[in-house]
Amino acid sequence: MPVKKIVVCMLLLVLCLCAGCGEQSDVKKSDIVLDTAVTLTARGEDAQAAIDESMARLRNIDNMVNPNVPASDVNKLAQNAGTGKWVALQPETFKMLVVAQDYARKTNGAFDVTTKPLVDLWGIGTDHAKVPTPAELSEAQKKVGWQKLELDEGTQSARLLQKGMGVDLGGVAKGFAVDEVRKIYARYGIKDGLINLGASSMYALGVNQEGTAWRIGLRHPRKEDAQEKMAILPLTNEALSTSGDYERFFEAGGIRYHHIIDPRTGWPAKSGAMSVTIVAADTVEDGGMLTDILTTAVFVLGPEQGARFLRGQDGIEGAVTDGRYQLWTTGDLAKELVDVSPDFHFWQESGEGL
Repeated sequence: MPVKKIVVCMLLLVLCLCAGCGEQSDVKKSDIVLDTAVTLTARGEDAQAAIDESMARLRNIDNMVNPNVPASDVNKLAQNAGTGKWVALQPETFKMLVVAQDYARKTNGAFDVTTKPLVDLWGIGTDHAKVPTPAELSEAQKKVGWQKLELDEGTQSARLLQKGMGVDLGGVAKGFAVDEVRKIYARYGIKDGLINLGASSMYALGVNQEGTAWRIGLRHPRKEDAQEKMAILPLTNEALSTSGDYERFFEAGGIRYHHIIDPRTGWPAKSGAMSVTIVAADTVEDGGMLTDILTTAVFVLGPEQGARFLRGQDGIEGAVTDGRYQLWTTGDLAKELVDVSPDFHFWQESGEGL
C-alpha cells in the first residue's frame, strides 16, 4: 500500500478512536456509612477525587452522630444529660440541632430529635423490638421533649436538661450529609451525578449517562419486593427524601408497629400515612437536610395536615400516600410523577389536587 494511503488510513483510525474522547463515563463507588448503603455517582475529570473526598466526609459525619461511637457528639450529650453541663459540639452537629429545633417549633413537636428514649424502648429494627408496657412508655415519655434541649450559639454547645435523655439524629444526618457531598461535588466541578444515601436521602445533579433526568423509583409501600415501584420521579438538580412505615417495622397481634415515632404520644405515628416523599429545588438552602426532616414531620402530621404544612415551604413539594392508596401532592408533583402504579389515585378536592 502506498505511504500516502497508509497515512490517510492511520489518520482516519485516530479520528474514529477520538470520536468519543469528549464523552465521560460515570464514576461510581458504594459503601456502608451512616448505617445505610451509600452509592455516589459522578461524571467529570475530577469525579474520582470528588467521590473519594465525599466518602471520607461521610465517615467523618458518621463519627459525630453515631451512638455506637463512644466519642460521638450524641454520646457526649447523653452522658452529660441532666448534669447541667454544656457540651461543646462539632459545628456540623450544632447546625443539625439548630435546624431540628427550628422545625420542632414549626411543627409543634411533630418533629423532635429527643425521641431517643422512645426509639430505644421500642427497639424497632433490632432483634429486641417489642410493644412496651404503659408504665415503660410513661417513664420514657418523661425523658422526651424538644424544649428540654438547650443550645448556646455563642459557644456552639448544647445540653439536655434531664437525666436519661438523648438525641436521635437519624432523621437529620443523612440529609445533612447529602448537602455536604453536594458542596464537595461543586468544588470539583461535578455537574452530573447522583448522591444516594440508602435510597431515602439523595440529590440528583444534572443528567444521567443517557443525557436525561435521573429517574428515581419511589417504592410501593405495601409490596414486599423493594423493587416494586409506586411511581417514577425524574429529578434534575433537586434533593429528595422518602420515609415510610415499610422501612423498619414488626407485627404483633396483627398490628404493624413502624419506626416513625410520634413524639407527642410515644407510639408509632397513627396519622394515616404510609409513605412520604419530599423534593427540594436547587435554590433551597440545606435542601437535603430539610427534605430529610420533613419526611418525618409530614408523616407524623398525616396527609391533610402535612400537605397543608408543605404548601407554606418555598421551593419544596411533596407526596403523601394514605391507607386508601390516595396520593396527596403539593406543588407540581402530581404532574411530575410518571408510571404511577394503578393501585394509587390522586386525592382531589373540587377537581384539583392539594
